[in-house]
Amino acid sequence: MLGLTESNSSGELQYLKWINAIGKFAVDGNDNILLDLKGLIIDPASLKTGYGYITRGAAPEWVWAPTPGAKIAEPEPKGPEYQDRFKPGFYLDVFIPGTGWRPWSSNTKGCNIAVESIWPSIHNGIAANDGKCAKVAFKGHKDIDPMKVPVLELIGWVSRPSEEEPKAVQPAAAAVPVTKSEPKPKPISPPAEAQAEATDDQWF
Repeated sequence: MLGLTESNSSGELQYLKWINAIGKFAVDGNDNILLDLKGLIIDPASLKTGYGYITRGAAPEWVWAPTPGAKIAEPEPKGPEYQDRFKPGFYLDVFIPGTGWRPWSSNTKGCNIAVESIWPSIHNGIAANDGKCAKVAFKGHKDIDPMKVPVLELIGWVSRPSEEEPKAVQPAAAAVPVTKSEPKPKPISPPAEAQAEATDDQWF
């Protein structure tokens, strides 16, 4: 009932990651690079901010603020070196067309700059788009040595996509045969939201 023992079918971790070396996003691992990514759907209600400690070979450790953007004390470092420190970071649920929902969390400076830059426009639109998700175009990256910073641009708002991967739009249902004395029903069209949930091109 609680789903605590369930896992995804592949048994692999699912996440979105920014690869600074090449200035591209990847999904579920460094090998699955999203070469043709045009944009993301961001659920603004999922935002968390705080401090994260991320190191190779271990699960990330996060200390979240009680509300997004609230100031909290930096946690004690794991050791004496710079890489042992907790660093500012964030968490977001994002929908990737053709893939589905993935968590995006990072404490890298480049990703922090990207989210910090776009968030005022998202924040200002939340009240007028209650319950909706931000439609964000991916415009490549800008170089801020030694970083490649993702460039994101808010281009609209959409209803929250389903938890499953988007399916191709099905053709309208055929009319049901009727007798001559009954009016002929109109063909049933797919819901407007379903018409928008097929491919990356249809989203962006």
